[in-house]
Amino acid sequence: MAKLVISLIGILFVFYWVLRKPKGIRKILELFSSVAFRITLSFCVLYALSYGAGYLGVWIPLNFASILIVALLGMPGVVLVVCLTGFNHFFL
Repeated sequence: MAKLVISLIGILFVFYWVLRKPKGIRKILELFSSVAFRITLSFCVLYALSYGAGYLGVWIPLNFASILIVALLGMPGVVLVVCLTGFNHFFL
């Protein structure tokens, strides 16, 4: 119970600290929307790749780690996930 109270006090302090500065909230919301858009777009790209590769008998993993790799790296992340999947499918 004490850990919960301490955590809530810490979270409330951080929210108060961010809300004091109007520019701080705008930056945090812009960052959140950018990250959410990247994760959503990377999920759609990986889903399309997985669906298309399914016709070839190759399964591209659609888990949170691969979605984050694609969201952070962009197109090199897509190439990385596809290469790792191809290596796993053809050589192992």
